[in-house]
Amino acid sequence: MTTPDPMRRGVIDIGTNSVKLLVADCHGSAVQPVAETSRQTRLGRGLYDSGRLQPEPITDTAEAVHDYLHLAKREGAVETGIIATSAMREADNALELIDALGQAVIILSGDDEARLAYAGVTTDPRLAKRDLLVIDVGGGSTEFTRGNARGIERHESLPLGSVRLLEGNPIDDPPAAGQLKRARKTIDDQLLQSLPGSDWNGAVECELIGTGGVATIFAMMELGIGIFDRDRIEQISLTHQQATDWCERLWSLPLGQRREITGLPANRADVALFGSLIYERVMNHFDHKQLQASTRGIRFGALTGDFFEKNLAKTASAQ
Repeated sequence: MTTPDPMRRGVIDIGTNSVKLLVADCHGSAVQPVAETSRQTRLGRGLYDSGRLQPEPITDTAEAVHDYLHLAKREGAVETGIIATSAMREADNALELIDALGQAVIILSGDDEARLAYAGVTTDPRLAKRDLLVIDVGGGSTEFTRGNARGIERHESLPLGSVRLLEGNPIDDPPAAGQLKRARKTIDDQLLQSLPGSDWNGAVECELIGTGGVATIFAMMELGIGIFDRDRIEQISLTHQQATDWCERLWSLPLGQRREITGLPANRADVALFGSLIYERVMNHFDHKQLQASTRGIRFGALTGDFFEKNLAKTASAQ
């Protein structure tokens, strides 16, 4: 019996902090990346004070999406879908961005994000059958998903993100020691309230997998590499102590010096303070000793056969 050839598809992910493109050859749950890129547009800037997307981020985001639709076509994608996450879920004027795009957009729920993050991580065959607790730290929200070979057992999405925390917790440059202490307490309080241990029994026995940009940055800083290398990133685990050491180093430095750290993109040196701290506090909350980075996440999950066919295929831009 002949195996069908994989289909080359693209997905554009409109996040709170950046717009990302993945083009991949897809067959069922297998996703082989062909091209990946991202552009920071900080769509969530000003959202949490006003409840509205601001004009400049709308323009920048629409421009990035249009550029990525053309790039996906050049990379041979037969069809490209667009998904959006926390900022678009919450904004009163999300339709303004959709109008500027002139394209159909699937706005994911928090539950969708959690499920897709897990589906994306488990496109890595090394992780597909293991007991996992997958954490996806984004700009506006963080998703938690526990699962194993039988499937997803529990998932949760919290309004806890790096951009949201940065905008809601003004800090000095460099941050004061008391500001780090308060930020930790803010995150701890949210985790204790929203993720009580009684509801997450067994989470400590799972492998803790971090996906999304912050987890990749953590791994790249620890490796001391400035160029994305999927194989090396996915082979490293950070101990709780290493995560704590990185957080305390980042919070001790002014913005200019953080921008010079190898592995930390200069334009993310502000939000990295809170993104890294979320992971450190999650490790503390679940008493996890190690965090493994995955470079796969919701975009990989969105390109798996089931989700794409049921949700994105009808709205995807044909190339």
